[in-house]
Amino acid sequence: MYNFINNMNTNQSFNKIRASSTKPNNLNRGIPLPPIQEAKTISLFSQPYLDTYNQCYKNIVVVNLKPQGPLGDLVKFVKFPPLSEFKQPGPCSPLKDCGYAIMSLYGYYAGCGASKTGCNDLMVVDEVPNLISYLVSNGYSVDTSITKMFNTSDIRFDTNTGNKLICFVTYNG
Repeated sequence: MYNFINNMNTNQSFNKIRASSTKPNNLNRGIPLPPIQEAKTISLFSQPYLDTYNQCYKNIVVVNLKPQGPLGDLVKFVKFPPLSEFKQPGPCSPLKDCGYAIMSLYGYYAGCGASKTGCNDLMVVDEVPNLISYLVSNGYSVDTSITKMFNTSDIRFDTNTGNKLICFVTYNG
């Protein structure tokens, strides 16, 4: 055991990681995060969202990770404005201030790209049936067994933001 610990302290690659790290904190302990990789299986959520342009609240569709396959082209990393001045993040109730949202399929079917103005609307939950059709026709499958397992359990995700699980999806391409 002593040799293992002693070798760790003299290991050059370990020291390089430690030397290149940013300021250490309780979460990463000074070790840089790995690059973001696209996931084969993702979860879709409904999330309340404050549309500051139209001055209204919407329930948008978000994903937990950047997905593999064609859906990845419809996902945009967005900032989530605070829903209320009374909801403030704290050490025991963190609030996500950004994440992956799915762009509306209406702009996609109209031939809009994510860079064109007027086509950057986020998908609302009313579009979920169209999204499921898009996913199935593009090589994805909805994992009903995992979705059912979480929907019948007492586990809830991101309860501070009001997220609701829609389903789990796997890319088969």
